[in-house]
Amino acid sequence: MSQFAYTFVLNVIPLVVAVILHEMSHGAMAYVLGDDTAKRAGRFKLHTHFDLYGSFLIPLGLYLIRSPFLIGYAKPVPVDPRNFKHPLQDMALVAIAGPLCNLILAAITAIAIKDFATDVNYLFIKIGMNFIIVNLALFFFNLIPIPPLDGSRILAVIMPLRFVPKFYALESWGFFIIIGIEALCRQISNMTGTNIGIFDSLIKTPLLATLNFLMS
Repeated sequence: MSQFAYTFVLNVIPLVVAVILHEMSHGAMAYVLGDDTAKRAGRFKLHTHFDLYGSFLIPLGLYLIRSPFLIGYAKPVPVDPRNFKHPLQDMALVAIAGPLCNLILAAITAIAIKDFATDVNYLFIKIGMNFIIVNLALFFFNLIPIPPLDGSRILAVIMPLRFVPKFYALESWGFFIIIGIEALCRQISNMTGTNIGIFDSLIKTPLLATLNFLMS
C-alpha cells in the first residue's frame, strides 16, 4: 500500500463513516418519534448520505494541504417537525441522537481496541484510534449551542419560546459566528498569554479527557 493510500485510509475513511452514521441516527430518532420523512426518501441506506464535497473532496483537500485536522459532513436527513407531537422537544431528541451515536461509537471502538489489540493488525488499531478521535470531535463540536449545530436544538428547549424563532434565524450565519468567536478568542489569547477558544475549550480539552478515560 502506498504512503498516500495508507494515510488516506487512516484519516478519511473513519471520518466518512462517522459523519454518515451521525446523520443516519438523526433519521432513526425522527422515525421513532413519528416522522417517516427520511424513510420515505430512502435515506436509511449508507450510500444515500455520502456527499461528494463534504464526505470526500473537503477531507481530501485538507489532507493534501497538510491541514492539522480533517473535517467533513454528510448529506443531512430530511426531518419534518410537523409530524412530531411535541415539535420543539422532539427536534431536540433528534438533534442529540447524532452526537450520542458518535459517543457510543467511540466507546465501543475503545472497548474493542483494548480487548483485541494483541490480536488484530496494527493498521486496524490505528484506524480504530482515529475513529475514536473523529467521533469524539464530532460529539463535542456538534454540542456547541450555535445554530445550525445540534446543540442549538437542545438549547432551544430551555430558552423562552419567544426567542426561539430569532435564535434559529442565526442558522445561516452560525459557522461564521463560530469562526468569528474563535478568531476573537485567539486575539485575546495572544494578548493575555492565556489559551482560550471554542476549539480548545469546548472540543480539544474535553476530547483528550474523554479519550484518556475511554482508553484507561
